[in-house]
Amino acid sequence: MTEKTYTFTKKQLNAEKNKVIAKFASIASHDLKNVVGGLSNIAYYLSKSLKVETETQKKMLELLSKEVVNLNKRITEVLDLTRVKQLTKKVCDLQSIILLAISESECEGIKFDQNLVSVQVYADSEKLKQAFTNIIKNAKDAVGNSGIIQIDMQVISDTIVTTVKDSGSGMEPDVLEQCFDPMFSTKTARAVGMGLTVAQQIIELHKGIIKIDSEPVKGTTVIISLPVYKD
Repeated sequence: MTEKTYTFTKKQLNAEKNKVIAKFASIASHDLKNVVGGLSNIAYYLSKSLKVETETQKKMLELLSKEVVNLNKRITEVLDLTRVKQLTKKVCDLQSIILLAISESECEGIKFDQNLVSVQVYADSEKLKQAFTNIIKNAKDAVGNSGIIQIDMQVISDTIVTTVKDSGSGMEPDVLEQCFDPMFSTKTARAVGMGLTVAQQIIELHKGIIKIDSEPVKGTTVIISLPVYKD
């Protein structure tokens, strides 16, 4: 099988996975959201009404609240696959979008080395921010509680190329090959692994390209190419 045929076949398989996930999300999202809402109310009620007397009780209540939040995030990640095709485009500044993504990525303790430039793109700013937030959060997970994430932007002809490089441990070739696959994750068994899948869909809907270079020990670099807006 040639590399071109393999790549095409892999895209077909991922497209089928996305369809199945989207169908499941559309059917189950309402019921799951109701369940999570109920659990959230229970967690809040227990935290306010129970008299916590031991450290174990306190930890259990904190764990319940944390797991409800995590479950809600997982549902949202699945639902994101059904929403990315609904774009509302306008002329916007990519630098501003990336700065917002950094601020929303919960990266306290992580150093950012930024080399950003103001460049206009024709895009859905919220969706594009979501893509960069997902990418930055992945970099955050790679470097742990402390580390360096380097973000560079460079205009090459009619394209703005943004690189997000982390100082993490990098990925083995077999992991790198699957990183855009729906449901794939290198995190805990409970993690859904939708962040890069959603980011890829959003970038491609903006007529862009996203690639990942990674080697063990040397860290990971995500390269995002988007067309520059022209009057």
